[in-house]
Amino acid sequence: MRISLAALLSLGSGMLFAAAAAAYSGSYQPGEGINGSPHDLSRGNTGMNYRANPPDTLNRICIFCHAPHNTYRFSTVTGGAGPRADEAFDYLPLWNHQLQEQATYTMYSEEGSGRPVYGNVLPVPAINSIFGMYAGSTSLLCLSCHDGSVAPNSYGNADGQLPRSVSSGTGIIADSYGVGKDKYLGNHHPIGFNYDDVQRADNNIKDADSQMTPTTSVRNHLSANGRMECRTCHSVHNKGNSGKTLLWVPDGDEVGQLCWVCHAGRPYVPQ
Repeated sequence: MRISLAALLSLGSGMLFAAAAAAYSGSYQPGEGINGSPHDLSRGNTGMNYRANPPDTLNRICIFCHAPHNTYRFSTVTGGAGPRADEAFDYLPLWNHQLQEQATYTMYSEEGSGRPVYGNVLPVPAINSIFGMYAGSTSLLCLSCHDGSVAPNSYGNADGQLPRSVSSGTGIIADSYGVGKDKYLGNHHPIGFNYDDVQRADNNIKDADSQMTPTTSVRNHLSANGRMECRTCHSVHNKGNSGKTLLWVPDGDEVGQLCWVCHAGRPYVPQ
């Protein structure tokens, strides 16, 4: 039995992009790196004003998320300095930003609707159990700011070498940038599922080897285990992408170009 998920997956696509973009008032060039982009939290002119507290005298950008020493430990590591991460965080690229305490989210499923999926017999709430949706580790890192439970400028480890490498920020991310508030991802584009599994079940989803950009396919934008995560659509470091709001595809959210990379219905030509 084939499950028609095309409309289901496309339903939330605009929501995530719009939520990530609405309040940004700065100006930056897509693909030119993190400086001046929405993720450059060291500057006040990004429109977010999440500067370090106290101010970082070295004017660092990376330290909001990464640091070379005394960062979060992997959950399987028992020794060494630094706070220990929950076992859900199995990818910690020298992670320096405070992590959310609870890493389980309600995933997209239209839970409780009881409606069939576009005429099929499978109830919508069953989709989670079939495809095992959960926020993967790379998405959890994004959500540690975007779910509104941790201040974006709350980072560093007390065991670090310098007090200036620790920020006690308390300002929660603006609602317009919020994704996953109250641990609820049910009204955002689905993430945390194996792309090939869904594509085999739904002929309205294009093959993962379809072109995402002129040089890379959708598959190259999936997580290491082939799952769709935040990074599938967004270039968090604003590097290699050509779209606004850190999207890989130009005009991704304005005219739906990014949607048609994965979803059937309109030809997509990489630009």
